[in-house]
Amino acid sequence: MKTSDVTSTMPATPAPSPAPGFRWRRLVPLVTVIPAISLILSGVITWVNLGWVDDFFSRWMLAFATALPVMPLGMLILVALDRVLGPRLSAWPHGLATLVLALCTALVMELLMATAVTLSNQGLSAAFPAQWVTAYLRSLPVGVVIGLVMAFLIKPRLNRWMAAA
Repeated sequence: MKTSDVTSTMPATPAPSPAPGFRWRRLVPLVTVIPAISLILSGVITWVNLGWVDDFFSRWMLAFATALPVMPLGMLILVALDRVLGPRLSAWPHGLATLVLALCTALVMELLMATAVTLSNQGLSAAFPAQWVTAYLRSLPVGVVIGLVMAFLIKPRLNRWMAAA
């Protein structure tokens, strides 16, 4: 009997089943990182829109509740952006490519967050475009810092943690 005959009659080894917490690990960024970023950015943009008003906290929480559903859309856009830019940046040094993606991430997330939070705080009025531009530009530095921290610190740790699952 040939070796190929023996191996073809042997039952295939089943793939190892995932660890018990495997699926839960994939939800961690969804229930921790995304709300934390949304909370920070909605607070900054609410402050830019309204200043320190008496009902700031309640307005901030309303803006947070409005912005939170926007975050998954932002994540989908960022995944698409990574797929489009990733191959084009593959020849670049890793740090520079990560920096470019982090900056693009900040621009996209701030665009979405400034829109949602300004609509929540001010409504759609004739003054909305000016208020939106102000909110976008003034909160962009915070978004850039968050994007850089995410790209260089949090994302690599999350990738390692998910791989260990």
